[in-house]
Amino acid sequence: MKPLFLIFSITLFVFSSCNFQSAENKALKAQNDSLLRVKHQMQEEVDGYFSAMNQIEQNIEKIKESQGILSTQEVGTEMASEDRDKINQDLVYLNEMLQTNKDELASLKKKIKHSAFKSAELERTLNRLTKSLEEQSSKVAILQTELAAKDSLINVLGTTVDVMGKDIEALKTDVETKESKIIEQDETIHTAWYVFGTRKELKEQNIITSDGFFSDKKVLQSDFNKSYFVRIDARKTKSIPLYSTRAKILTSHPKSSYTLDKENGNFVLIIVDTKDFWSISKYLVIEVD
Repeated sequence: MKPLFLIFSITLFVFSSCNFQSAENKALKAQNDSLLRVKHQMQEEVDGYFSAMNQIEQNIEKIKESQGILSTQEVGTEMASEDRDKINQDLVYLNEMLQTNKDELASLKKKIKHSAFKSAELERTLNRLTKSLEEQSSKVAILQTELAAKDSLINVLGTTVDVMGKDIEALKTDVETKESKIIEQDETIHTAWYVFGTRKELKEQNIITSDGFFSDKKVLQSDFNKSYFVRIDARKTKSIPLYSTRAKILTSHPKSSYTLDKENGNFVLIIVDTKDFWSISKYLVIEVD
């Protein structure tokens, strides 16, 4: 009987021991699974942090590149308005990108603050990104200020140019008016009139008159017909064909300043010294047959 009891007792112990080890193994496995899940979650969380920081860093590089392009562009009056509008749009885009990255970084800081995961390297990276964003924000603000100042200067210059343009146009008009007056005065000063005709023709136009049959002829004494005269430039007229075999000058002109020559049997008045010839009278009256 005792051997049988002993065998039963040993069997019962072994069975109980196996059940205990099985329960312990299950507990250890459950604990291990839980740790693995936590590790996986933490790994995903860390990967998410670094992915977000990498994206922010890439965006900062894009902002730097855009700033470099904008800072090399000269804004002047010669630049088309659509080009200046494009620069303004680019600055708006940069500001929006900066604000988006600032919001993303603030959200990331908040998540890390409430996270169980702590890392000095992560903190240093966040601080570096924050400083870099602040620097880029300052640079964009400076670019905007410079553009606004240039636009203001362009507006002032544009107004100045408009005013100067109007002044120049007014001055040009004034000069043209004065030049026109000078030309007109010059023409008036150097204008002369001449007429030739028979005694009858000249009397009919009141160019010559006489008080009686035996009285001397009077030249240009009364209200004579000025339209009968030919207008000339006294400086340029050097000769006047008279188409007559007889010619007599009735107005006063220095004899040394002219000659009466014949060409093809008819007289031609040759003015030797134009200035001297017209010095006494601007009217020339010649009687012909």
